[in-house]
Amino acid sequence: MIEFFNPTDLPPETAGLRDRLRAFLEGELLPAELCEGVVDEAQASPALRRFARARSAELGFYRLAQPVELGGGGLGPVGLAVLHEEIARSQCALGGLVLGGDGGLLRMASGAQRERLLLPALRGELTAALAFTDAREGPRTTAVRRGEVFVVSGVKSFVTGGPQVDLLLAVAKVTDNPGGKTGTAVFVVRRDAPGVTLASEIRTLDGGLHGEFELVNVKVPATDVLGEIGQGLPKALESITALRLRAAAAACGTARWALDYALAQARRPHRTGVPLGEREQVQAMLGQSAMDLFAARGALYAAARAAEAGDAETEVAMAKAVATEAVARIVDRAIQLSGGAAVVEGHPLARLYRRIRAWRIAEGTTEILRLTVARRLLAADPAHPRPVPPQPVRQGGPSDASQ
Repeated sequence: MIEFFNPTDLPPETAGLRDRLRAFLEGELLPAELCEGVVDEAQASPALRRFARARSAELGFYRLAQPVELGGGGLGPVGLAVLHEEIARSQCALGGLVLGGDGGLLRMASGAQRERLLLPALRGELTAALAFTDAREGPRTTAVRRGEVFVVSGVKSFVTGGPQVDLLLAVAKVTDNPGGKTGTAVFVVRRDAPGVTLASEIRTLDGGLHGEFELVNVKVPATDVLGEIGQGLPKALESITALRLRAAAAACGTARWALDYALAQARRPHRTGVPLGEREQVQAMLGQSAMDLFAARGALYAAARAAEAGDAETEVAMAKAVATEAVARIVDRAIQLSGGAAVVEGHPLARLYRRIRAWRIAEGTTEILRLTVARRLLAADPAHPRPVPPQPVRQGGPSDASQ
């Protein structure tokens, strides 16, 4: 296993969390998956999924991302990047269930909303999905105020996990609000509310399950609007920035696994009697993959440190693009070095190649992220550059995650 990359000086408590997580993944979760023959999360039985969540909670991992004031670990961006990278490096099919969500946009809940929506979501009693993207062919999602309710209509596509959740956190533009503000807002839409229809389930190459939802005159109580009207889009983009950092971490962890695999193949005896790794062309491919990974991890942890200090939209956009493009090249080289066996259905690299392709599109395509970076640079005031955060950065959260 590759251990010589160390782009950040980790606090001892964060390194300890990573090591404990690695022990759980390799000692318990991977053997449980193997026993059931699971290679994709969708294949896991409900019992195995419950085990993954419950055991993670028992060991103190499940609530690490949640705010301290709500009983969580309060782990910051650097710590979360470390753990998400470690999960991806393990290639556990159920790794996505180990760290529970931080509440996402539900953290905007206030007053009675916290008891009805946020706390049940943090406990795992309610599930929610961000309904951000309007369908290309459908109308823009809008909302109008009618007394004590907003009437929401539109078509939301690529709602990740949507078919399996209880709530849709729908971003819509309020076009009519007598006596009040207009602009974008986040509406908590119950999946079983009248007017909500799951038009289609969408399976993507990475094995993800998404949904396209038609919202036809859906009545949402005014008490189920999260935050202020006019702040829906900015708050949703903040949430997407966090998802991009997680995507960069997953890409780096996956790239580590792929490079480990390629190195193992290069060290094995070849039919010629000489290991492939002794050939200069093979060495060059391995060396380039190592450099790609080093650059991607450097970008990941630089962005995570920037996120600790505040606004890091630009840094995270760069890290997501760099890491997802890098893992594509690294996996591709691993396949090339493995030969024909790696393109056979069922081979781990064949499954991985299919899964990672979507990462360069999800949470913002590489092309869009380039524009995001360029526009932020052009809009910046050259007379007042942003400060560089100090290093090393200490993480919040408990030193013993089991408490």
